[in-house]
Amino acid sequence: MNKRQNAYFCRKCKKATITIDVHEGTTPMFISCPSCGGDAISFMYQLPRILLMEEPEYEWYMPDVNETNVLSNQEKEHVLNGGLLLRKRTKI
Repeated sequence: MNKRQNAYFCRKCKKATITIDVHEGTTPMFISCPSCGGDAISFMYQLPRILLMEEPEYEWYMPDVNETNVLSNQEKEHVLNGGLLLRKRTKI
C-alpha cells in the first residue's frame, strides 16, 4: 500500500493536522482538532504542495484484536466496517 498523506483543517485555531495512512481503510471527513478540540475538516487527500513537505504528526491505523475488544461500541463498529483509528505517529 502506498502510504497516503492527508490533512485536516481546523476552522477554530486555523491549524492543519497532517496525517498518514499506515494501513488500508476508511478515514473520517471530520475529526476533533488535536490542538484545540474544534472541528477539523479533511482535505480529502488533495494536499497543497507546501503541506506535503510537512512530516505527519498523526497516523491512521487498523487496531489489532486486543485493541478492538476494548473500544467503545461506536469505535468498534467503525473498525469492523474497515475504519481506521488515529494516533500520534509511532514510526518516522
